[in-house]
Amino acid sequence: MSGRPSSVPIADIAEALGVHRTSAVRRAAKEHWPFKEEAVNGGKAKLYPIATLPAPIQQALIERESEAIVTRHEAAAALREAGPLAVIDEEPMDLRALKGWQRQIFEARLALWREFERLQGEHGTTRAVAILETMAKREALPAHLQQCVDAANARKGDGRTLSRSTILGWQRAVRRGGIAALAPKGLERGEIPAWAPYFLKCYQLPTNPSLAQALDEMARILPDDIPLPSYHQVVRFHHRRSRLDRERGRKTGSDWRSLQGYRQRDTSEFRPLDIGVCDGHSFKARVAHPVHGKPFKPEVCAVIDAATRVVVGWSAGLAESAMTVADAVRHAATTHEHKPFGGVFNVLYTDGGAGNTAKINADEVAGLFARIGTTHATGIPGNAQGRGLIERLNASLWIRAAKALPTFVGKDMDGLTKRNVYLVVEKDVRAKGTSALLMTWPQFLGFCEAAVAEYNRRPHSSLPKITDPETKLRRHMSPLECWAWHMANGWNQAACQLSAQEIEVLWRPRIERTVVRSCVELGGNTYFNKDLAHLDGERVQVGYDQHAPESVQIWNGHDQLVCYAYFEKNRTSYFPVAMVERAAEERARRRSQIKRNQLDEIDQERRGVIEARRGEVIPMAPLPEHTIDREQLAERMQAPAEFEVPHDDRGKYRLWQDLERRVRAGEALDERAVRFFEAYRKTASWQAFRGVEERLGAGQGAV
Repeated sequence: MSGRPSSVPIADIAEALGVHRTSAVRRAAKEHWPFKEEAVNGGKAKLYPIATLPAPIQQALIERESEAIVTRHEAAAALREAGPLAVIDEEPMDLRALKGWQRQIFEARLALWREFERLQGEHGTTRAVAILETMAKREALPAHLQQCVDAANARKGDGRTLSRSTILGWQRAVRRGGIAALAPKGLERGEIPAWAPYFLKCYQLPTNPSLAQALDEMARILPDDIPLPSYHQVVRFHHRRSRLDRERGRKTGSDWRSLQGYRQRDTSEFRPLDIGVCDGHSFKARVAHPVHGKPFKPEVCAVIDAATRVVVGWSAGLAESAMTVADAVRHAATTHEHKPFGGVFNVLYTDGGAGNTAKINADEVAGLFARIGTTHATGIPGNAQGRGLIERLNASLWIRAAKALPTFVGKDMDGLTKRNVYLVVEKDVRAKGTSALLMTWPQFLGFCEAAVAEYNRRPHSSLPKITDPETKLRRHMSPLECWAWHMANGWNQAACQLSAQEIEVLWRPRIERTVVRSCVELGGNTYFNKDLAHLDGERVQVGYDQHAPESVQIWNGHDQLVCYAYFEKNRTSYFPVAMVERAAEERARRRSQIKRNQLDEIDQERRGVIEARRGEVIPMAPLPEHTIDREQLAERMQAPAEFEVPHDDRGKYRLWQDLERRVRAGEALDERAVRFFEAYRKTASWQAFRGVEERLGAGQGAV
């Protein structure tokens, strides 16, 4: 191989690797292959020194050159065998590219040609032709050769046999092109008709027009000298093309790449927390909004460990945001008694979404990823199959969980059922503000936690197989079993943990709230700490953990942690229980006495009025003076009216505001007012009015 070139162009490298030239160019740029530029045909071309290329590429180039040398030697041997009159005037056919019908004819001709060569060696060329022709006509050839006669003719019709001209034609073909010349040529005539480029221009569009529509469009641009094909001609031409060629131009991006080959990424050599993959997903079922109670589709975000497939962290939010991503990563980095697995990933792989690349997460100095010590990497836009691990998780975790809910809205949901559920939910929301078919926000968070726990315990098809200790059958490991296997085989989880001080100030999702009498309100819950009395009326940042709702962090305007506030820590009875019970009994006695007095009045009125006869006027007998209790009547007139709740939402909220002012003033409320005051603040109506009031700010007028 002394004539082997020292440098090759990118086209030769692409041919040796069996890839498209564009792919080879991208790989050369990515791996920084050395090259030199040489003047070629008035321009410049890049030549890559073979010695500097990667070893697999050098081997591919050597194999390609070896195949070319073997082909040249075979052609030279055929030329020597054919004699001085043989002239090779065309390229030999590549036998590997034969279609099925071509290969069948070639094999039949080759068998007859070998028999002709044997006869030629014994009797000479002329005698061998006559013998083979005669034996074929008389069907005197061996059975396997006689069966090859019909196939070797490659023509329709019965009774066809070998003729002298056929045999001599094979001889001339072999002298010109070697044994491969016995193969019939493909039917090139009409394979690429003149109208094909115009048809492809109308058909290969991202709008995916039909064949009939493309034919109609082609009729408008087709030149007059090219006849318009029929619909069936277009169909036959279309079906002769490969699936990849049929979809060229009609699909782009990830849809186009899904039709091509792919590389599967191996994670077997990695340990837990080496690589994490994070992605958000629009949950395919509707739940009740935590503020106004109306149906909506929340955003869920999961962080999966590439080595074990364990979902180590997750979060849910009202929409795709940096806070949801940060909360999921924070949850993945922390551990506690109910979640013993987790830690900081060496590399966190995400897409280029706004939530993943926001400064709060991806800033190189102050971002969450930098502060916990993980390296953030993003994939190529539009290449979803590069993150196939997390994309598959969305189907096996979130979509599977959503299908368990009646409000599932995915593509697999029955259309009529989806519409009926939508109408029922909308009717309930208009009538009652919410629907029994909708999960509340706390219920949804618990549902997600249960779904993640079930996924982590379920056998995973990409993990190694083990023998089940109970059934004694072979099955795949579950993600948690794979995590435990790594820990049992020398992997140290403690080295990937954050310290208690780091966890204390680790960023949580925050929302701004106003301190009211040492309390802050969040999601319909009240959190209390007596130290907040110094911040009464001020706006603070409330840091919350959706996985631990019993407490929240309070941050002041200088981004300093003030304290922790705890759920309803200030809840106590308005009065001692015995006093409340005595008050209830006294109120019941008073109401009973009022009813008895009303019955007495009705009875006295019935006995004190005489039925009047027609045409007579009979005066009413005066009531005895002692039957009127003046003190009781005065007390009844001065007593407050019975507590009534308005029917409209605005009236209810104004009544609640009035009761709140009375409570702050230290005034005691009756039993029904207390029940309304406590119950109404947990409704979606109260949350909506309260949210509007906080956004408008104090002193902006009544809601």
